[in-house]
Amino acid sequence: TTSSMSYTIYYHTACEKFYGRAIGIVLSLEEAKAKGKAVSYVVKTPDAAPTDVGFATPMMTLPSGQSMAQTPAILGVLGSQLALGGTTDEEKVKCAQAVLDVEDIFSEVISGKWTAKPERPDKWFALLEAKLASTKYLAADEPTIADFHAIFAFEWVNAKHAAGYAKFPKLTQWWAAVNAK
Repeated sequence: TTSSMSYTIYYHTACEKFYGRAIGIVLSLEEAKAKGKAVSYVVKTPDAAPTDVGFATPMMTLPSGQSMAQTPAILGVLGSQLALGGTTDEEKVKCAQAVLDVEDIFSEVISGKWTAKPERPDKWFALLEAKLASTKYLAADEPTIADFHAIFAFEWVNAKHAAGYAKFPKLTQWWAAVNAK
């Protein structure tokens, strides 16, 4: 028998009102469950989080009992533990890079950098379009932690960047695919 890997996520409102930065974490765990992995998780409010890990959420306690913070780091560990970070060495590298790319996209769109430097969105979209030329998702033909984190970033892109990315067909197809997942 396979023992269940149990995770605890700590995030605002225990994700009852919104998912925010925790969405990629939750979606990664849900994907692992959908693929038949013995995974369970609970989401608790930040006041229940360990005090020696960080002060900003999300945070997570892993099945080992070790806790950590920082969304990209948590996703990296989940990708490794749940086989959602790519299967080949090439996919693993692409996935790690894509997680940080979409983190940068989020940071730029939310900070107003795209208003100050209007060429930036198309540079990012062209990069992602190039990545999607050889795979259905950002790093592989199956979704990875990078795609789940990108959902968070692209919700902000869609909310803050009226020009959109319709002129990038692979990116537009990717967005439809991750939303259908």
